[in-house]
Amino acid sequence: MKVSMHRKAFSMIELLFVIVIMGIIAGVAFEALRQYYDGIYRTGEYTKRVAQADRVLEQISKYFENGISASIIRLDANDTVFGTQCVGIPSDSDSDSDYTIALVSVDNEGLRGFWDGVRWRPGWTSDVLSIGNTLVSADANFTALNLANPLAGSAIFRSDGLGEGSDECGRFGWNDPITGNTNDVYRTVVSADSDTNLTLSGTLSIRGEASRAYVMRTAYAFRARDGQFNLYSGFQPWNSDQYSGATARLLADKVTHFTILYDNTNTIMNSNIGNIYTLKICLQGLADDLSDTNASDRQICRERMVHVRY
Repeated sequence: MKVSMHRKAFSMIELLFVIVIMGIIAGVAFEALRQYYDGIYRTGEYTKRVAQADRVLEQISKYFENGISASIIRLDANDTVFGTQCVGIPSDSDSDSDYTIALVSVDNEGLRGFWDGVRWRPGWTSDVLSIGNTLVSADANFTALNLANPLAGSAIFRSDGLGEGSDECGRFGWNDPITGNTNDVYRTVVSADSDTNLTLSGTLSIRGEASRAYVMRTAYAFRARDGQFNLYSGFQPWNSDQYSGATARLLADKVTHFTILYDNTNTIMNSNIGNIYTLKICLQGLADDLSDTNASDRQICRERMVHVRY
């Protein structure tokens, strides 16, 4: 008996159905693969930006450690250096308009001392006397400091814990913007006359037998704007210099926000013992399409506490 064998083929509808099912499976697999790689990229970018923020905070905290608390100011979005646009410190507020933090620091050269061939001698000392406009420090060596970096035009600051928490904008410039210099916490240096004597622009009142006084050679400003985070130095606000006249040095990019915070609810500021501040920096985050975004809910922010010693 002859058996007839027929091969049954797919109809057009069945073929289209199979193609649609395969397309759906491929689409789901592709989306899962895309999300997987997007997650890897997002995690990598987050880790990289956190590390960058921590690295910047580590770097700039060194500048604040030798800072003078009474000089720290927060400048507003208009980049004003002095006047009505200056927001004083201390404060624990944080605003999107915070862009630039500026301060005056004690000069490191005057703190670390130097080797005179026989012993380590201090470049500066806490035991100072003021006789008229002459500052006397028995065991200092102003001649060595003057040779390394001329002292004329720098300033001398007397730390006594007074005036904390008020008029930081004026104290950043070490000058009352209306009445002129009416305090005696600082004087500019006219000349270094000997190892132990400095001529100042006026009398620096000394309080107590072991008054503390420090060299100030420069102020610093840290500015976050348009994605860049810059350091400005080499300007002297007590000589009417503004940070905008200094050369900007780029520290990081993709930075959206920088501020300094001080919680004064439980402590009273005192530059004799130093003050604890919190530095906060924020970097751009990633949008859903993995592009950079300044949206506040996507920013990557890091904080670090720093001891401002003066």
